[in-house]
Amino acid sequence: MITKRIIPMFLLKGDRLVKGTRFSGPFVDVGNPLSQAMIYDAQGAEEIAIVDIEATSKGKCINPEVINSMIRKCRLPISAGGGISTREQANDCFAAGADKIIVNTSAVRNPAFVSELAAEFGAQSVVVSVDFKREGDRIFPVTHAGTQAVDRELPELLDELVEAGAGEIILTSVDREGTLSGADLDVYASLSGKLPVPLIASGGIGSYDDMVELFRTSDCSACALGKMLVLRDYDIVRIKAYLTGRKIPVRDA
Repeated sequence: MITKRIIPMFLLKGDRLVKGTRFSGPFVDVGNPLSQAMIYDAQGAEEIAIVDIEATSKGKCINPEVINSMIRKCRLPISAGGGISTREQANDCFAAGADKIIVNTSAVRNPAFVSELAAEFGAQSVVVSVDFKREGDRIFPVTHAGTQAVDRELPELLDELVEAGAGEIILTSVDREGTLSGADLDVYASLSGKLPVPLIASGGIGSYDDMVELFRTSDCSACALGKMLVLRDYDIVRIKAYLTGRKIPVRDA
């Protein structure tokens, strides 16, 4: 049976990690990227995802030096993103030691960019991050830190991104992000069996049972955790022990 992955999600603002709510402030400083990476490396996380949340709005890319500092001290894989809009920027991230790159706005607005990256670096190295919101019964993708709606149906967009070469999808609920109120289970359940690549659930997970319910009601291969790890009394070792006790397959911490 394929094991589920637990992925700490780092949000980078300047040279510090932060946590907000629904993609906005006030942001709480939660530490240094390197020291936090070393903690989760020791606890047995499968990988770390780090995204510069200011990069796109400032017309820049995540600083490769941040990636390299983590790689030099940690054994676990690093997925990195934030503002990646060219193959050269992607190459800089890989050269710094990233195992995967995370692309969001540039990929959603132009799926052909995903094809370029997959052809250059391999689909297994390209993670596309898609954010979504709800308005009543309508569920729709958004870009630019959740501020701009995309006139596409979410399943249709995901299919196109996978067809273009996305090796994994991170799917984040803007409405739930940072709320610790639980994942948007209906959305993840509706996608079960429909995507041929791993789907990572992100946004709202705040307890052990939130994860159990997510994995029991969908075929998500992983969940990304933020505030639950840094602002509540949880760690990767205890999370995995709890999931194992509930018959959710995970790799030993």
